[in-house]
Amino acid sequence: MKSADRPGLRGWPLLPVAVLALSWLAAGCSSSTPAYCTDASQLKTSVQDLGNADVTKNGLGSLQTALSTVQADAKTFTADAKSAFPSQTAALNTALSGLQTAITSAKGQPSVTAAAAVAASVTQVKNSASDLQNAISGNCQ
Repeated sequence: MKSADRPGLRGWPLLPVAVLALSWLAAGCSSSTPAYCTDASQLKTSVQDLGNADVTKNGLGSLQTALSTVQADAKTFTADAKSAFPSQTAALNTALSGLQTAITSAKGQPSVTAAAAVAASVTQVKNSASDLQNAISGNCQ
């Protein structure tokens, strides 16, 4: 019996060609957009929400909740993009730590000075996030 006549073996010689063709198609269909772009979009949204937290109406708890979301999104983004944007991710993480400290201080001493520190820290987070968005804008379109 010739090998071509054996049942089940006729398609085997074509298998390497089929695998090669499928891998080429998969490579051609893949996106050149970095994985962190989705994370950056989510981070941008959570930073906007942070800036929209109404502390006067809802108290510092609403700001803390918004900050927790930004911290989680920043952690996810940083895991994917820290090597590409080390200074910007470090600046954002520093700003987030500063805001956390300002909120903790304001809870202990609700004063005009504490409120000003919180407001300044929110601005710093927004600025750091904006700098980061500007840095990645050419890669995430």
